[in-house]
Amino acid sequence: MMFNLFNNKMIYYGLLFLFIALTGSYLFIIYAFPSVSNDSGYYLKIAYDLANGLSFFKELNCSYSPLVMYMLSVPFYFSDGIGLVFMFTYYFAVFPLIGVLFYQILKHYSSSKKMCLFFTTLLIAANFVFEGFHILLEPYVLLFQLTAIWILLTWKLKSSSLFLVGVLIFLAFYSKQYGLFIFPAVVFWIYKEANNTKRFFIKTSYLGFGFLVPILLAIGYFYTYENIAVVNFLARLFGIDALKGDEVITWVAYTTAGVFKKVGQFTIDFPFFALLLFFIFSKKNKITSQINGFSLLLVIGAFCTLYFAYYSHYFQLIIPYVILAMLSFGRNILEKKSMILVPLCLVFLVGASLKYKNKFVEKREHHHEQLVNIPVLKSNVISKDVYLHGISPAYYFLCKYNSPSYAVLGYKYPVSLTLNTIASEISKGGCILIEPKFFKPELFNAYSKINEFKVMDGSNSKTIFLLEKN
Repeated sequence: MMFNLFNNKMIYYGLLFLFIALTGSYLFIIYAFPSVSNDSGYYLKIAYDLANGLSFFKELNCSYSPLVMYMLSVPFYFSDGIGLVFMFTYYFAVFPLIGVLFYQILKHYSSSKKMCLFFTTLLIAANFVFEGFHILLEPYVLLFQLTAIWILLTWKLKSSSLFLVGVLIFLAFYSKQYGLFIFPAVVFWIYKEANNTKRFFIKTSYLGFGFLVPILLAIGYFYTYENIAVVNFLARLFGIDALKGDEVITWVAYTTAGVFKKVGQFTIDFPFFALLLFFIFSKKNKITSQINGFSLLLVIGAFCTLYFAYYSHYFQLIIPYVILAMLSFGRNILEKKSMILVPLCLVFLVGASLKYKNKFVEKREHHHEQLVNIPVLKSNVISKDVYLHGISPAYYFLCKYNSPSYAVLGYKYPVSLTLNTIASEISKGGCILIEPKFFKPELFNAYSKINEFKVMDGSNSKTIFLLEKN
């Protein structure tokens, strides 16, 4: 007789234990080897600057939505010397909230508490596997999205709830522009729930008001207190333009083939996606039902973010909706033949364990590298207005370097700018740390070479030039 995973205590709790152990193992390397990644250093330095009076929309060239950086700035209002351990703890507090919300949402998909707990622990573990051990924007986007979905499923077409859903979608968007992708699914849900066109438009208007009111309040605030023009604010808000210049935001040559390759790798790393595809194509006649259509649109919207880039951490916004759609399309099968989850769990856990081994070595190496480099940089670089070229943006935060050109260069990655732009936009007295291979005398003829020293680069060392603009 075929066993039921959720009734077999040994296997069920064994898998839960492995999911929790996997999450714990990632938390271990975070606290054992506290270090700052490229993206984390970028976000943390902006957060630090915001706490020290920087105007995000008026002074800084940054194409991201600012809400998460405002949230990360809170500890720095109390002390400039906040340590990494505290910042990691402050940041990771979002994960229990995500877990609670996801569990509550799953209760709308299944009456089995064991199933809900199983997929909640899977979600948290998977988020850590997909770069969740770095300080990123995605978990906060997910927090606001899940809160909006939970309210929608719980209170349905209550007008005040729909207004609040609109506010939460704005907050997801204000955390990162991609957060807007749940909007079509929410509108579809309202359409199915409303039953008639007039009621649908009335209820959708509450959703729209909920989204627009915070934007109008933000426009009023930034126009009144920071004198930022409405058009400029909206352009920055939607990531259309920066304060000055037209440099490329995403510099990697993303291709359709690259997207499919990344999705293929995702299917191997998170094989439950393959099961979802099986469920969808075996039940085509039910795609337009309310819960199936809603869940499918969430998955499609999440995958659309890969159009812009396909970093591993982008899948943090895809995994929860794959799980919801899998339950939506295959709940009956999963309840009766839940053993099909066991081999998928084993594939996921084996792959995650192999990834963990690499991440453990990488995190330990980064930790050592930064411990060595910080005193070297502080002893060799006196100026605090420094642009980093060929050295990790993590050191903007670790060494508290300021941008020598907030309005143009900001803390943007060098590969998103031309050397000519970098050389010309650094202000007088500002500095640049640059690798010799990027140093072009004809572009840096207005600079003096102040110093030359070596820094750690993984297990190797490399030479860095310190140039100061005359």
